[in-house]
Amino acid sequence: MTQPRDQEYEGFRAFPDRGPADSLCSWLEFEGVPSYVEPRALSAGMETHFVVFVLRKLAHRARWIVAQLPPSEAELNFLATGKLPGQNGEQK
Repeated sequence: MTQPRDQEYEGFRAFPDRGPADSLCSWLEFEGVPSYVEPRALSAGMETHFVVFVLRKLAHRARWIVAQLPPSEAELNFLATGKLPGQNGEQK
């Protein structure tokens, strides 16, 4: 996705492979933070890393999003089944 460059972007995270960079970029876009991935060559083009850039004015939101803990197993079970931990299958 081509981002308009009329606003300032800043480097947010760098990855050795494109896949994780694209995943983070997709996650940030889903959460409303405009972002893009750009390859950067290291040491005379022998190695490349991929940098995720985010809109500068929303960089604080990107940091907040990435800092969130993933859901626990109990939370995932609740979302999948609607049952709280320790709750029997019987409904009264």
